[in-house]
Amino acid sequence: MQIKTHMLPPSLLYEENRLRALQRHGILDTPPESEYDDIVQLAARLCGVPISLISLVDRDRQWFKANVGLPGVSETERCVSFCTFAIEREHVFVVEDAARDARFAANPIVTGAPFIRFYAGAPIQSEDGFTLGTLCVLDHEPHVLSEAQCRDLLALKRQVELLLRLRLQVKQTQERNRQLLESSGDAVFLLDEAGRVVELNPLAERLLGRGVSELLGSSFEALAPENEREPLHQALQALLACGTVHLQNQGLRSARGERVALDISALLQEVGSSRRLLLVGHDLTEKRRLEQQSIQNDRLASVGALAAGLAHEINNPIAYVLSNLSYMQGWRDDLERQLVAMPGFPAHMTDLLVEAKEVLSESLEGCMRIRDIVRDMSCFSHTSDSSRAPVDVNASLDFVLRMAHTELKRTATLEKDYDEALPVVFVSESRLSQVFLNLVINAIQAMQPGSPQCHTLRVRTTREGGYVRVDVSDTGHGIAPEVLPRIFDPFFTTKPAGSGTGLGLSISHSLVQKMGGELRVRSSQGSGTTFSLLLPMGERAAEPRGVLVS
Repeated sequence: MQIKTHMLPPSLLYEENRLRALQRHGILDTPPESEYDDIVQLAARLCGVPISLISLVDRDRQWFKANVGLPGVSETERCVSFCTFAIEREHVFVVEDAARDARFAANPIVTGAPFIRFYAGAPIQSEDGFTLGTLCVLDHEPHVLSEAQCRDLLALKRQVELLLRLRLQVKQTQERNRQLLESSGDAVFLLDEAGRVVELNPLAERLLGRGVSELLGSSFEALAPENEREPLHQALQALLACGTVHLQNQGLRSARGERVALDISALLQEVGSSRRLLLVGHDLTEKRRLEQQSIQNDRLASVGALAAGLAHEINNPIAYVLSNLSYMQGWRDDLERQLVAMPGFPAHMTDLLVEAKEVLSESLEGCMRIRDIVRDMSCFSHTSDSSRAPVDVNASLDFVLRMAHTELKRTATLEKDYDEALPVVFVSESRLSQVFLNLVINAIQAMQPGSPQCHTLRVRTTREGGYVRVDVSDTGHGIAPEVLPRIFDPFFTTKPAGSGTGLGLSISHSLVQKMGGELRVRSSQGSGTTFSLLLPMGERAAEPRGVLVS
């Protein structure tokens, strides 16, 4: 009997797709390979435990691609595995003492050989997002994994993921390294035995702000600040002797002379008769930026959650008030028509009816404003949502301008020039609103408050090729030419200490790239600044275009 997968519940459908992804890699029941063995040996050493495994979870079993500490064991039943729990999570799954954990206390591999008490597993994902298994470390005694060891385990599991991706490519060792460099989410450097750079990935180029022609053939040690070169030299020598090293908070110098902090995991590779040093550096600066972005998203989501709660309490009474005010307005109009038609109707009563009409209109307008504010704020309750949907750019801009109205009216007049036939864009509406809000608030803050008649905020939408273009312009003080290239750097700000984190534009730039768009800036000191946002029309996918500064 054939199972129709489209009729399966979502969880079972995912499991069937996951198992198919595992089979596509063709890795089950293959002989040991040194690349995987090196990783489990390094994982056990860094985490201070005797056992480490690369465990791939099949339908009824878990099979070990690499194994240190459990000699003679190649697989176990899935029903007794810790990894079954670990593959259901996105981050490291830790059991510090299995004997005291109700889920595992009676497990036969806890109560009997090999008497496992500690387990930590980082999920290994395929390129299309299916969890294939884990890189895990185990101990016969209770154990606590430090934050640094968690980072080490995640860094190493990323290497397993890269090796699995490479397995899908039937190519020579050189091609495998090239794919490794290109597919990594971290900065990757391949060095020769003398420590010279022979290959690197585009992310490493962008991180250092240096071109590949400048970096190839250069000494990797020379890329570090002078006071960090000797420790780096010693680490590379240890790598040649031991095969693996890990460097925490290793500094490299960017083209602008700034220190870029990396956590580096390094492996020694045998390539024919020569040896190569593979260095994978996780950017700690990016981690800080993402953490701050998450904090900002959480704050906006909290505002939305509060607004959603308020809406539940406010919307019903507001609806009653609006309904009654509309009824009273109609009743007043009817009354006026009847009274005016009566002979001898006092003239002063006409003035009173006009005044009543104005009062009712103002009351209706005020209630509708309250309703709109609550509705607008609730949009931020989904700020963390990255799902794409058709978005009306003009409506999204109007929403943001209403949010910024109080700040804007004290500073500048607003000019809007919208293309009313603008096509929709397929993006996350909440994230697009976050970008618009950052650009509008930045523009307002660039102008001197208190004289709105002297400044103008211009918002324009139009089409440019296959893109929707949004221009946000101010008539503020402008940006100095020497500062302009750095305005999208994380934590860079020209505001006084305590007045900003320097993350608004950096976050906006990152979000725009993820939408497949481009963020441009044009500024003239004393005349003002224009930020231009380009987003792809319709549903067509686009590669991140980046940023243009002029």
